[in-house]
Amino acid sequence: MPYKTTWLANGIIWTYSGVLTGNELLNSNFEIFGDERFDDIRYQIVDLSAVEKVEVTENHMRKIAHLDMAAARTNPRIKVAVVSTTSIASDLRVFNTKNTPAVNRRGSHRRSPRSPKRKHG
Repeated sequence: MPYKTTWLANGIIWTYSGVLTGNELLNSNFEIFGDERFDDIRYQIVDLSAVEKVEVTENHMRKIAHLDMAAARTNPRIKVAVVSTTSIASDLRVFNTKNTPAVNRRGSHRRSPRSPKRKHG
């Protein structure tokens, strides 16, 4: 199985492995958003530590951002933690730099951090 969803009393753990595809990310989101337990969860742990490669497009990430914004209106109390290797985090972070806003679970946009401006002279 490319990903596993584990429901806990107040939360959910997604465990992904191998090649992470945009369709798997979308399907895992659809799976929990349509579940009656979604309104009761308070946290999500997204475990990407066993992911070897990312095959996700900017379009996939845009869809996921829109799903997250809609879900945040239903359950704004969810906190999200992501566990990943540095290389996988870098592969996903590239979408923040291509005019795709990062979205937190409360539905508000946040910009990706920028490097400090250099002082000339």
